[in-house]
Amino acid sequence: MIEGLGSVLFVCTGNVCRSPYLEWGLRGALESARGPVIRLASAGVAALVDHPMSSFFLDRLVGRGIDASGFRARALTEGHVDGADVVLTATRAQRQFIVRAQPAAATRTFTVLQFTRLLRARPADGDGGMDLSALVARAHRARGSAGASTEHDDIRDPWRRSRRVHVKAALEMDEVLEDLLEHLIPR
Repeated sequence: MIEGLGSVLFVCTGNVCRSPYLEWGLRGALESARGPVIRLASAGVAALVDHPMSSFFLDRLVGRGIDASGFRARALTEGHVDGADVVLTATRAQRQFIVRAQPAAATRTFTVLQFTRLLRARPADGDGGMDLSALVARAHRARGSAGASTEHDDIRDPWRRSRRVHVKAALEMDEVLEDLLEHLIPR
């Protein structure tokens, strides 16, 4: 494993569904692939502080051998944003919330779907897919040429919605986790 490659903060609304699933899913995938060590965290803009992860998403992780049972939701703070090399939100509204509160974070804050879309749109500039800061710079450079962010860059909030909405969100997140892994671990 390569040490100290940066930090990722995942953000959603309550910090009980999307952001912890992305955090723990990426952590488990990186560990399984013996990938780079990246600090991973999550928080919510309207967090259900101290609540465990939604049982639907926790069960999906357990099915992959990832024990996130100790997870507890936490509220987003300026310090969380300041301490992250990249902030990946579930929706455009959450990205906008962060950028309005902390304009200096604009160049390193994306929706998670936008981030992977931008990385696919702009070929690697010799960053080797390993350096998180190079990936963030690459995604930022692609913003103007890869099209504006749309509702397709949002992962719908499954909280208190049907099983179908939960499954759809999980499938979207599983796909984005695969995309992230491809950019973080050279093949």
